Amino acid sequence: MIIFGGIAPHPPIVIPEIGGKRIKDCEKTQLALRELSLRLKAKEKSVDTIVVTTPHGAVSQVAVAVYTSRVFEGDFSTFNAPKVKMQFKGDTELAVAVVKDAGNLALRTPETILDHGVMVPLYYPTEAGVKKPILPIAIADIPLTKLFEFGKSLSKTAEKMNRNLAIIASADMSHKLTPEAPAGYDPSGQDFDSRLVEVVKNYDVPGLLNFPANLADKAGQDALWSIAILWGALDGLPVKHELLSYEGPFGVGYMVATFEPAN
Repeated sequence: MIIFGGIAPHPPIVIPEIGGKRIKDCEKTQLALRELSLRLKAKEKSVDTIVVTTPHGAVSQVAVAVYTSRVFEGDFSTFNAPKVKMQFKGDTELAVAVVKDAGNLALRTPETILDHGVMVPLYYPTEAGVKKPILPIAIADIPLTKLFEFGKSLSKTAEKMNRNLAIIASADMSHKLTPEAPAGYDPSGQDFDSRLVEVVKNYDVPGLLNFPANLADKAGQDALWSIAILWGALDGLPVKHELLSYEGPFGVGYMVATFEPAN
């Protein structure tokens, strides 16, 4: 059963040990991530495993990669903060079952090192005291409808195995909002972000699954895939949803949202 869902961006700069004084420029995102974490903490007793979908890591062009290891770890050495380390237990039993049930939509990976697409969204829940096994899943560059179907399969597997899940969709929006953006500037960036904000605000599943691929490509985003998996897992459930924040500092769009099924 799905207990909680969230969309969280993954900019390392939102972590105090990395962002330093610059974190003030993304304060809306930091506050929203803390709010998401408090809501997750409030449901922690009902959650068995936290699934995090990442657009980094073991990304495939064929099927989503489900991490089957028993222990995961990582640090932010790449971002000049090697002392910021994270370690989690895995849920191997669930991971193996997810792959089996999903058929050609999923594959196993023995990856144990976490990328920032997993670690950043877990930073503030960890700060809030959330302590649960995790199941990292790397997205695949396949149609959104197939990722949605994988999400549905994930939910069915969890229910079959009597696992209550929280799912965090790790997602940055356009990387091309300003001339100073890491991927350069494209006017499609703001169009993409504005449109996706409305889709998420309205929990518009058809709007997500039929999102214009050309606009997404021009915008330089890594959001749609993770959100499609999350919304597939929530399919059929009555959901209370809320957009907590959106901002685009540093030329990249950051959005935080929560989805709480009325189980």
